[in-house]
Amino acid sequence: MRVQSSPWDVAVVGGGASGTLLAIHLLRQARAPFRILLVERGGQVGQGLAYSTRSQRHLLNVPAARMGAFAEEPEHFLRWLRQETPDTEGGDFVPRLRYGQYLDAVLEESIARAPQGVQLETLSGEVTSAREHGGLVTLTTRGGVELVARAVVLALGNANPADLRVEDGGLYTSPRYHRSPWAPGALDGIGADDTVLLIGTGLTMVDAVLSLEERGHRGALHALSRHGLLPHRHPRTVLQGTYASPGIRDVLRALRDHGLRAPEQAHPIPVRVRALLRVLRHEVRRATDAGASWRSVVDALRPVTVPLWQRLDSGERRRFLRHLRAYWDVHRHRMAPDVADGLERLRTQGRLRLHAARVRSFHLDDADAVRVRVRRRGERREEDLQVHHVVNCTGPEGDVTRHGHPLLHRLAEEGRARPDALGLGLDTDGHGALLDARGHAGGRLFTLGPLRRGELWETTAVPEIRAQARALSEHLLKRLGRGFVAPRRSAG
Repeated sequence: MRVQSSPWDVAVVGGGASGTLLAIHLLRQARAPFRILLVERGGQVGQGLAYSTRSQRHLLNVPAARMGAFAEEPEHFLRWLRQETPDTEGGDFVPRLRYGQYLDAVLEESIARAPQGVQLETLSGEVTSAREHGGLVTLTTRGGVELVARAVVLALGNANPADLRVEDGGLYTSPRYHRSPWAPGALDGIGADDTVLLIGTGLTMVDAVLSLEERGHRGALHALSRHGLLPHRHPRTVLQGTYASPGIRDVLRALRDHGLRAPEQAHPIPVRVRALLRVLRHEVRRATDAGASWRSVVDALRPVTVPLWQRLDSGERRRFLRHLRAYWDVHRHRMAPDVADGLERLRTQGRLRLHAARVRSFHLDDADAVRVRVRRRGERREEDLQVHHVVNCTGPEGDVTRHGHPLLHRLAEEGRARPDALGLGLDTDGHGALLDARGHAGGRLFTLGPLRRGELWETTAVPEIRAQARALSEHLLKRLGRGFVAPRRSAG
């Protein structure tokens, strides 16, 4: 067994967007000496699941002017794009692969500009265990390499979708089933004229449809979810800077007037989902009457979504997830205009059909057909849908300790991590430190990004993750006694 005897200060497990942004902030803020290790099982940092796509049709769901790696410089990404394409507008929705390239470029710039003695090393490998001892953490990779660090951050991103818990009739072990549209070769075997059922109607489904189109698929497409809702579209807006939401002052004022804010109070008034919904509906009407879009109201909530979520008790959070989550998702996580146009074209042609229904069972009829038993929303009768392939687009599994990264499963088995109460991710404290089975934070294992969904709810988009990366970087540097320097404005 190979042993790394000289400990790193921080080891980041996962080199996707979350891990790369954290490494960037550590490099920019650390005082020497400081050593950072970035471990990525895929080998290529800065991409992860979201930005590893090679398709030009997979677009960012946020305009370029809001995607900078630094909260104080939201247009940093836009300026980087304009180095090659000077006519890029702030409101453009560019291919996602460009963002992966951008993060890689920013990381390289941060390495080059880091103070002498502040170092980043990268390693290709999959971490399978983490052992805490004597104020250190030893990570072990699948290849038997041991890596020692003073603190470890798990930046593992989203888990894969879980199989539907219904009778599968042998489907799940057949080539007719595609467990995740993001797996290598995920859509191989689907013929150009095959009928395809996509389970889920959110942005993952949208990406799968775009991928099939790019492969020359001509057959019928069925997209099914409990509510049958398609993500709404972003407006075609040319931005000169960051978003300016006309309704933000009204929404924040309304939230204060209804006692939904003021977390600094010793005994803050709990938020009720029904009261919050009433405020939002009222503000949407006001915005519409004033000639603005409902989107301005939804966007105005972004700065206060996390404190609002944290003011909900567990019962109210469950009520939101059960009754309102689907509606929140389609209004909050919207499609780029060109993508929405393409989906609308397919629906107009009759090639893409949406179904508000539940899958009751699957059955393999013969070598090339799948019979899907469904019950439509609001109906008691069941009916069959005949397709050739089924693609799981339900989005990431919430129970990450069972269906996520093997490291998370092992940590949970050992009692050193636990799922959050709602099964959305891991239980964490306010700094992102993992809570053990007894609810205690040891202070050596941390996370950021999607794994904090239970604590923060809004934690998957770059504007939220970059803020977490900066805050966690500052916390780690203070905790490890390295201090931090004031963030520099980038030259890019």
